[in-house]
Amino acid sequence: MSHSEPVVATPDSVQAEPGFVCGATAVSRPSWSGLLQVGLLAIPIKAYPALVSAAEVPAHLLHAGCGQRLRYDKCCPLHGKLDAAVIVKGYEYAPGQFLVLDETELEKLRPARDRALVLHTFLDPGQVDPLLYAGRSLYLTPAGVAARTAYAVLTHAMHKRRQAALGRLVLSGRRQLALLRPAGDLLLLHLLHYPAQLRSRNRLESEVRTETIGSTEARLAGELIDAYRKPLRWADHIDDSREALAALIQAKLQGRTPSEPDLQPTPLPDLLETLRQSVAALPESAAGPLVPSKAKLSARRRFF
Repeated sequence: MSHSEPVVATPDSVQAEPGFVCGATAVSRPSWSGLLQVGLLAIPIKAYPALVSAAEVPAHLLHAGCGQRLRYDKCCPLHGKLDAAVIVKGYEYAPGQFLVLDETELEKLRPARDRALVLHTFLDPGQVDPLLYAGRSLYLTPAGVAARTAYAVLTHAMHKRRQAALGRLVLSGRRQLALLRPAGDLLLLHLLHYPAQLRSRNRLESEVRTETIGSTEARLAGELIDAYRKPLRWADHIDDSREALAALIQAKLQGRTPSEPDLQPTPLPDLLETLRQSVAALPESAAGPLVPSKAKLSARRRFF
């Protein structure tokens, strides 16, 4: 891999620290099953969600006057409130005209390729802009003992060549673009946005292209970045928003007024002087950049 190519850091590329749990256990039921196809190779697979939702303190919409929770009833203009069992999905083929199809009928209409993850291109993962990641990821496993060998061979080959694969599949009734990559002994599927969904950044970039960068500012900014380089500890990065909200609720229940951060705008300081003061204020332990060893640097450049 060329050193000029961007490096995509992934959680599984970092060795877990002792006592640090990287995530919850896998769910017991697959969320999707089908075939993984590349060329004439077809591997039966099952897909499991790779992410868990962040824990939240439940909040509900209330009527401010009486404090009762609001209800959202499904009502028919002719028959009033309806039971969920009699509600169906209709496809509008003309103004005010609907065709009702259930999932069984839709599944029969879909061609075989819609029930498969078809790989079209193998590529370096660094070619995929992180902005394209849609946020949903799935672990793929072989469906049945007979599929294990082909699954392991493909996973090993992708590991060996440090390659990912671009493909398509149908999920939630839509044809999705996805990136497949090896993660340990598994294959991991990331759903992607289509490139056409990304907004152009040309106009925004044009606003900053006119700025000139002085050599002194560039040097000091580089020194500041080097000084803050250190080994990555995932245990330091924990979502504490739930705890913060719970503390706020507890304070309100106890009649206390939580302190608020000072959000008053401050004048923009002189950039050069700020950089000088930042570098001068660095502790001696951070005065020299924490440059990783050649072995660590080589491992950091690996994708998988």
